[in-house]
Amino acid sequence: MKLSTLYLTSLTLLPSFIAAAAVPDAAPRSEEAPVIGKRGPEVNYIANCNRVNGSGSYQASYVAWYANQDNSQNGQWPDSLSNEYRNWANGGTYLDWTQKQSIYFSGSGVSLYTQLESWAWSASTGNYAGTAIRSSDGKKFTCYRVCM
Repeated sequence: MKLSTLYLTSLTLLPSFIAAAAVPDAAPRSEEAPVIGKRGPEVNYIANCNRVNGSGSYQASYVAWYANQDNSQNGQWPDSLSNEYRNWANGGTYLDWTQKQSIYFSGSGVSLYTQLESWAWSASTGNYAGTAIRSSDGKKFTCYRVCM
């Protein structure tokens, strides 16, 4: 089973996300065949954000999906952004990602189920933090801690 990557991050402003990876060229290598540029694999970001609106700011949680991780490097808007989630049992703060969450993407109708370890947010940067599974095809993403 091939695993993909899902990153954990905290964000101050929603439109900035960061990631990295690569996949092989799509064209065969020969002198006659043109080389098609490499395209990064898809990537998801679990994000806790401080949203700013006309009356102040509030905390919200999201998952941002990029079909090509290369397009997540310079503050580009994601290809799909999950619905906004808030932990109303805790006063409307961020979700507790260490609890299993079902995150819905209204634009595609797809859900992502997170299964992070209880210690995920205290893991060192770059370390394993859990998994997530996409409902539409069962694709499993490995989660890593990427920000403090």
